[in-house]
Order: sequence, then structure tokens, then C-alpha cells
Amino acid sequence: MAKNWTKKETKRLLDLVEERGFRWLEISEILDRSQESIRMKYRNTVGETNTQHKLDNIDVSSLKENLPVIGIFDVETLPAVGYFWGAWKQNMYPEQIVHPNCLLSWAGKFLNQPDVYSDILTPKEAKDRDVSRVANSLWNFMSKCDVIVAHNLMNFDLKVAKTAFIENGLPPLYYKYVDTLQIARKHFRFEHNKMEYLNRELGLRTKIENEGFRLWRKCSDGDPSALQTMLEYNEGDILALEDLYYVLQPYMRFFNAALYNTIEERQCRVCGSTDLEESNKHYLTPAGKWKMYRCKECGCLSRGKENLLTKEKKKSLLNPVDF
Repeated sequence: MAKNWTKKETKRLLDLVEERGFRWLEISEILDRSQESIRMKYRNTVGETNTQHKLDNIDVSSLKENLPVIGIFDVETLPAVGYFWGAWKQNMYPEQIVHPNCLLSWAGKFLNQPDVYSDILTPKEAKDRDVSRVANSLWNFMSKCDVIVAHNLMNFDLKVAKTAFIENGLPPLYYKYVDTLQIARKHFRFEHNKMEYLNRELGLRTKIENEGFRLWRKCSDGDPSALQTMLEYNEGDILALEDLYYVLQPYMRFFNAALYNTIEERQCRVCGSTDLEESNKHYLTPAGKWKMYRCKECGCLSRGKENLLTKEKKKSLLNPVDF
């Protein structure tokens, strides 16, 4: 039978008795099997997290496999607190701000890897709005990435992350960007571009439901249960985002996977596959004509770099005149 249960585990035990009528022996076996995962989640909530330790010990070369290290991530923030005179069209002056919004939690994973990494403020850190520890673990995760991916990356997640970094003395990082929101807006006309809506329309995993703003308020007050719920919600976003990334892969053009290895075969610029087929069409511009290739794995179209036009043909081409 499990020893030294926490209050949270004991409550879970009693809930099982009341709701499901399990025998005590069956319940103790369930808790024994899940004891370590329960304790890990509890440690994350109270701040005894080993996220930083895990990230410190990652061998980046083991993640590459001839591809760039692609990190999918998502952040959550605490709401700002301030004084105001109304709910509509208010101009908030600096002296009205009591606490600005700040980083609350993050979750991320490396593409093609099983583990999800995450971190969240402890109850004391949430009350004090002390984001230094969580900012450091997020910086550590992003420092290992060649490419970073998020939904609304450019206008939200990346700016939140960079603000936390500069406020805590962390240096800038270099990576390529993929914003799935920008891709959705550019190429499609869905009725809504929120990730929850896109994933539902595309038959993918969706975000985990929550109680809305009340959850964020409880987190701001340092409620341990709310912080744990928030962390699970944040991690759920990562799995949904990963599904969306794979669907949108053929439309990405922000990096070239072949630049991250020494393979001399033609490779898909997005997923790195060498399983390509030559298209029956050519890519044409005012300057030339190139072969096109389609990746058999992700469906992405790419063009070769050899101009098929002769010097004489190129000389004979005419350019339009601006009127």
C-alpha cells in the first residue's frame, strides 16, 4: 500500500471511494501504479520541478537526426492588475498599473520527440510575480532550438518570452520562426483562425477546456490546484499545436532543413525527406525556369536551383514596362 500520501492524493482516494465504489485494495493498487506521476505533478505545482535539470542534460546532437531541432512551445501569462474608471475605451497610464501582465507558464516539446517539457510559477512566485526561475527554464528550452514554432508566435508567445528574458538579464537567442497563425491567415479562409477552431475543422486534437478567466485569477492568487490545472492546460496546447504543424507543413517556407546536415542528395526543405518526385510542371519566373519537386512524405513543393534556360534564351526574354 502507498506510504506518506499527500493531502491531494488522500482526497483523490476518497473521491474514488465515493464516486466509483472501488474496494480499498483496488484503490491502493491504482495509487501505487500512479504514485510517481502524481508526485511529479505535485512537485511541479509547488515548485520542486526538475524541468531545468532535464533540459540541462539534453544532448542536442541526439535530437537532430540530420534535421534542425524544431521546438514547439506555448506560453500562458498572468493578467495585469491596475486601477481604471470604466470597462470601455480606457487609456491606462503607467501610474494606474499595479502589476503588469507577466509570464505564468510554458510548455514545449521537440518535434519527433515524445517528451513534453513544462514549467509554471509556484504559489509564492505567482503572488510575488517572480518569473525569474520560469524565464530561465524557458530560455534553456529555446536555446536548444534551431526553429521555434507557436500559434500567434510573432505577436504573443515570442514577445512574452523575450520580455521575460530581458527583464531577467538573459541574452538574445537565434532561431528561425514558424507562426502557424500567420500561415493559416495567408493561405486559407477559415471562419476563425484560433487554433481551437482550426484543429476542430481539420479533425485534429483540440485544446483542453478550462473555466476561463476564473482559472487565471486563481493562479494570480497562488492557488496550487489552479496552477496544476493551468500547467495541464498549457501542455494540452502543445499536443494540439504539434498536430496542426504537421498539417500545415507543405505551406511552410521559413527554413531549409537541408542546411542543417551534410547530406548531398536532394531533400525536402521542410521535413528533410529524400523521397521526392519530379513534378510535371516547372517553376517559372522572369529570370528563368526551374524543375519542381514534391515531397512524398509531407507533400511540400520545392524547386531546384539549376536554371534550365540557355544563355541565348535568357537574353531573348523581355521584361514588362511600367506605365
